[in-house]
Amino acid sequence: MVSKRIIFLALLSLLVIFFSVSSCKTISVKNYSINAPLEKDSIIKIVLISDLHSTVFGINQNKLIEKVKEQNPDLIILSGDIFDDIVPHLGTELLLSGIKDLAPVYYVTGNHEYKSYDMQRIRELLGSYNVIILSDSYATININNNDIILAGIEDPDKKKYETPGYNQIASMENAFRELDDIKLYKILIAHRPENIENYKKFSFNLILSGHTHGGQVRIPLLLNGLYAPNQGLFPKYSGGLYKHEKSIHIISRGLSINPKLPRIFNPPELVVIILKPMELSR
Repeated sequence: MVSKRIIFLALLSLLVIFFSVSSCKTISVKNYSINAPLEKDSIIKIVLISDLHSTVFGINQNKLIEKVKEQNPDLIILSGDIFDDIVPHLGTELLLSGIKDLAPVYYVTGNHEYKSYDMQRIRELLGSYNVIILSDSYATININNNDIILAGIEDPDKKKYETPGYNQIASMENAFRELDDIKLYKILIAHRPENIENYKKFSFNLILSGHTHGGQVRIPLLLNGLYAPNQGLFPKYSGGLYKHEKSIHIISRGLSINPKLPRIFNPPELVVIILKPMELSR
């Protein structure tokens, strides 16, 4: 016979999970502060948006747009899966319309954009809202009197869904090897964090990713993420800040809410990165 204690603990666990799932429908803001070789007394505030999957927060996307506005960003980065392959593009269009005048916006593809077989339309939509697409390419941009390099790579699913001969590693070699000789702060936007060993071959100081949805299920202090695509159970890279020898890797837990796969102790996340001045380490 099942004891009352076991029944109580089971009901308590279910109650905790229920309230966790309920609370994981509100956008959280995660802040990171990183030293960078900037001009004295200047900072660069970056808002990182990842894995929206066209989810809508509030009427006409007002809750997400207001969250972005509150951060007063100097730069907005969309790190893939902003669109979805099943959900209509409306939620993404509402976001793009609401943020287009806040700061320069840069985008890289995710796997679901390619999976949608709608890349031509997606590129047109991004262009109509003045979003700059980084397609195995980089740009030197000036923010608050600081020149930095912002680079972005295509998702590897470009090979599967659009360009059969595409090779991400070879394309990165062609596009980014010349950056080794440029002495500016360099940021790479790369949707998939599990390919970090490839990214580390280049001279990027900061790498920004998404894709994992934070491992979907977290247990505070015990488990950072239960499962991530392409990494499986207990992924090494699920969300947060990871330090490597020459670079810092920040992985967004993403924004999408999927009723069929609820988040547990893992609210949708808007990432804010503040670059602040320091002497560049030698």
